[in-house]
Amino acid sequence: MTLSECYEILNLLPGASIEEIDLAFGKQRTKLIREGRRSSTGQLTVAYHQLRHHFLEQQATEPTVPDIHLPEHHIGEHLDRLLQPHKIKAIVQILEPDKTLKIRLQSRSGRVTPVLATKIMKCLQLLDPDGIETVIISGMRGRGSIDWQQKFQIDGTIQEADTDLYSFQNRYILRAALPIAFLLAILAQALVFPKLLLRGAQLWIHELGHAIVAWLSGYGATPLPLGWTNVSEDRSPMVYFCFLTLLLVLFWSGWREQKRWGMVMAMILSIIQFYLTWIMPEYSTATWISFGGVGGELLLSTLLMVCFYFPLPDRFRWDFWRYPVLLMAAYTFTASFGMWYQIKAGAAEIPWGSMWGGQGDAGGDMNKLIARGWSDAQIVNAYSQLGNICALVLIGIYVVFLIKSLQNQPWRRLK
Repeated sequence: MTLSECYEILNLLPGASIEEIDLAFGKQRTKLIREGRRSSTGQLTVAYHQLRHHFLEQQATEPTVPDIHLPEHHIGEHLDRLLQPHKIKAIVQILEPDKTLKIRLQSRSGRVTPVLATKIMKCLQLLDPDGIETVIISGMRGRGSIDWQQKFQIDGTIQEADTDLYSFQNRYILRAALPIAFLLAILAQALVFPKLLLRGAQLWIHELGHAIVAWLSGYGATPLPLGWTNVSEDRSPMVYFCFLTLLLVLFWSGWREQKRWGMVMAMILSIIQFYLTWIMPEYSTATWISFGGVGGELLLSTLLMVCFYFPLPDRFRWDFWRYPVLLMAAYTFTASFGMWYQIKAGAAEIPWGSMWGGQGDAGGDMNKLIARGWSDAQIVNAYSQLGNICALVLIGIYVVFLIKSLQNQPWRRLK
């Protein structure tokens, strides 16, 4: 097998480093195994070993670049203290001609996760090592091959992520997305066509609020964006376990890809689901399903806006769709929050009835709450307080990510 064929099999360009060869082999081998093509790994392995052997032979015949080990000993000492709780050893080298800091992480037991690279970069940011322009962090397997690799460079005025609209690290998006979404939402309420368009989104979120409470309580539900949600009369274990399976997939995907937000959401929703299905009395479920429509306009829209700032696992990726969802959620929250603020101030009335039956329809959400013992004051206070809590959560999340975007970040990740 020729060298060009080996490079082609590993999808590499001629002259690739040994780290790139190891990384490409690991990724392609894992992909083939996941696709059930284990038999195809034989040719891949032959190409890998041939390229590695060629690289080592070539390196032996060429003059080596002098490596200066830890010219500043405090870098190694700080990294040792940082990695000691994880039982991970860091091998640090500084290549003087390239001004490159190479850090190889080896675990005494288990796998080294890429999450540690972020912690190491924060540590280096505080140390501010002089003369270093590039940092390469590699997670090593037991036999010395590379499992993963991340590369960082001294940051310029604009980071690479700042030019990517789909990046969750884009500092300009972190600062401007939420305020712009609320400004557009307020503007849309003053214009006929945008208001009509986004009113449909608000109606769908309203019905989804009913449906989510029903699903979490073990009832089948079909939310229709026409002002109606069909809820089954009896609880079904099938609904419970189907929804729980979806949450387990979300948790597993988040754990595998180190996306903590997906794991947090899955755990919280599974706890709520268990309580609503097995502990809360059935007669209370109907009340909360009725409450969940307008409650979803406030709570669900808030959750969607919070999720805008967090990457979800690949099975639930929404890099592009989070933008239209953010606008729909901002409009829904603004319209509902503004309505209940006016009702609380006495400038508007509680929305009695339903969309199809009018104000006299006893099947409206507010009418159902009254029929189950709620008073007018309880309804107004409940939705007003929920809106205030959601507003505080949004302000808090925005301030946290605003501060994050304004912090000095001297390093930018290349790959």
